[in-house]
Amino acid sequence: MNTRALLSSLAVLLLCHAGVAAAQSRESRFEIGGQATMLRLSDFDTTSAGVGGRFTFNLARWAAVEAEADYIPSDDVEIASTTFTHNLLVVYRRNRADAFFGVKLGVRRDRFGVFAKVRPGVTRLSGGGPECVGEVCALVLLAVPTYRTEFALDLGGVLELYPTARTVARFDLGDTMIRHRSAAPPCYLPGCTSHNLSSRVGIGLRF
Repeated sequence: MNTRALLSSLAVLLLCHAGVAAAQSRESRFEIGGQATMLRLSDFDTTSAGVGGRFTFNLARWAAVEAEADYIPSDDVEIASTTFTHNLLVVYRRNRADAFFGVKLGVRRDRFGVFAKVRPGVTRLSGGGPECVGEVCALVLLAVPTYRTEFALDLGGVLELYPTARTVARFDLGDTMIRHRSAAPPCYLPGCTSHNLSSRVGIGLRF
C-alpha cells in the first residue's frame, strides 16, 4: 500500500509539474493593438492628435521588441510675426506619418508592467504651400516648403495594465526627437533637431 501511495503521489506531482510547464509555454508572445497618439511640437504652441497601430513580440516578461505606425491627419502650425510696419500670419497645413521600431525593457507583474522604451524610426510630413494673411504675403508665398523623410527617435516610459490574461491597456509618455531635413518649419534650413512631447493611450490583445 505504501508503494502504491508513493507512486500515486509521484504521478500527481508529475502531472502538476507538466501542467505548470504547459501553462508557462503558452504564455502570450505576441500583442497587437491600437492607440490614440498626441504630439506637442516644442517650437510651436500646438498639439496634434492622430491614430496608430502597434505589434509587439515579447522576448521575456521583461523584454520585448515592437513596431508602431501612426498617422496624424492635421499637423498644422501657425507663425505670427509683428513688426513696426507689418502684421503677418502664416499657416502651414500638413499631415504627418510616423514609423518606429525598437525595444521595451522593464518589469512586468501579473496585473501591471512598467517599462522604458527606445525606438528609432522615421517621420514624414506632407502638405502644400503656406496660407498667409498680411501685407507682405507675396514674398512668403514664394517660399514653398520642401518636405523630406526625417530620422526620429522615440524615448520614454510605458505603463501597462492587464485587466485579463489576453488584454492590455497601455499608456506611453516620452520625447520624440526629430532630426529635420526638410526646408520647412521649424527649420527653414536643414540640420536642426527638435524635442517634442509625445503621448499615447491604447488597448491591445495578446495571443
